[in-house]
Amino acid sequence: MTDTPYSPDTAAAIAEGATSAGWVRNTGVPWDGDLDSYNLRALDGRTAAQIAALRDGIGAILSYVAPPTSTLRIMCVGDSITVGAGSIAPGGLLDPWGNGSGPGYRPWLSYLLAQRRIAAQLAVVAEGGQMLRQMAPRALAALPTVRPDVVLIHLGTNDIGMDAGPDWPTRYGQLVDSILASSPTVRVACARIAHYRRPDLDAGVDQINSWVDSVVQARKSGGRVCSADMTVVSPSWTADGTHPLDAAYLAMAQQWMNAIAAWLPAS
Repeated sequence: MTDTPYSPDTAAAIAEGATSAGWVRNTGVPWDGDLDSYNLRALDGRTAAQIAALRDGIGAILSYVAPPTSTLRIMCVGDSITVGAGSIAPGGLLDPWGNGSGPGYRPWLSYLLAQRRIAAQLAVVAEGGQMLRQMAPRALAALPTVRPDVVLIHLGTNDIGMDAGPDWPTRYGQLVDSILASSPTVRVACARIAHYRRPDLDAGVDQINSWVDSVVQARKSGGRVCSADMTVVSPSWTADGTHPLDAAYLAMAQQWMNAIAAWLPAS
């Protein structure tokens, strides 16, 4: 085993159990066994931050050259994935586990909408670690203030093994129905959640997604409910087996766009 020099990015690693030889020996540290993996993640973070800065710069130019002709109010409902855990915050900073705490898919979705001359007004109703049971009432309480045109629901990841009993699809359907009842024009896109890298947790993903499918299928004929398939996001595109990296968040934004394309204002 060759010594790995410390860098400023590994200060947190030292606190988490790195040895004086420059390697992590604490099995509780969720990296791939050495500081090289953490430093690689830090480099990836800086690259992602630079790409995000480029995206935002292009977006600013686009808004000047081809300003938006319409506005879309979007309410994003979910857990830590909707919050953006795993994506890179401005400056490429990482937490001790090699994760970022950036805005996730939201700026990518705004960027994709801007290409169609649509200004996105995003409201986030999300919190890490939360399940359907906690987020449903919070989402409904936010509706009068946000008055969304579209609601994006990404829930179920934390319910697996915790609160995914047989009443789950009923409660999910009630959330969708309550959103639809709040306005004659609001539309709802429901995410089929991505797979876990951990087999013990991944076993519940197909069940959640089958329930989401059943809820959507029962309501799609009205043209106001659809699904967005996030299973295209590979679990290898995560920092920790659960939370997406920036490339995965871009893929999620593209899936949201594919799902709601028929609902978008004409550009």
